[in-house]
Amino acid sequence: MPVQYLNIYLIGVLGAAVAVIVGIGFSYTGMSQLGFDVYRGMEMTTYYLDKNRYDLYMNAMVYCITFAAALMLILAVILIPSSEQVQKRMSATPYGTPAIGTPPSAIEAPPMEMEIPQFEAPELTPELEDYSLEDEGLGMEGMDGNDSDVVSGSGRITDESHESFLRNHTDTAIKFLMRKDLDDSELKADDEQVHEEWQKRGLSRGKLRKHVMKLMDWDNIPEIAVNEILNQVREKINS
Repeated sequence: MPVQYLNIYLIGVLGAAVAVIVGIGFSYTGMSQLGFDVYRGMEMTTYYLDKNRYDLYMNAMVYCITFAAALMLILAVILIPSSEQVQKRMSATPYGTPAIGTPPSAIEAPPMEMEIPQFEAPELTPELEDYSLEDEGLGMEGMDGNDSDVVSGSGRITDESHESFLRNHTDTAIKFLMRKDLDDSELKADDEQVHEEWQKRGLSRGKLRKHVMKLMDWDNIPEIAVNEILNQVREKINS
């Protein structure tokens, strides 16, 4: 809500609340001046100086109390968020997308028979979030030779080589994908140089990431330690 409309809204609400309080006080004062109670033994009798005006003040107090109750209900409807709004606020990330593992709203809820893995969203680097540029033109055009193995080969790295690299050199593949060492520290300069050479031959983090998510049946890579990701991938490969 823009600031100017918010100010107008607050002024209107406060003004209505003050008007209700003043109206109730004015009506009660008028009723007190136009009527008084007299006790006759155990019974109390009310006498009116002007019954018509007394009834007008009473009706005014009833209207003020009714308006106050309606105002409170309207404020409750406006200020108390719905369950869908709470879920959207809780699941919103700084990038404007729902976080992995948050409960879906009623509209987005999948069928009951489907089970969605509950993983937290990883803090991906910009390179891991967008692979459109990385997957294009990384192969070595015109390179001779059929040796496409990532580690021991010297030819262009194919999509099949990505999968073989993940299964046969899982620890190295995870380090390349996450851009971190297995203890979550920064990569050594020698590792970064080797990774750069592999990228020149066509190794792509985008393709490798797709193979990992397909193998693990993940929607995204969980935000856990690199060593834990390695253990889960190894367990899946060996199963």
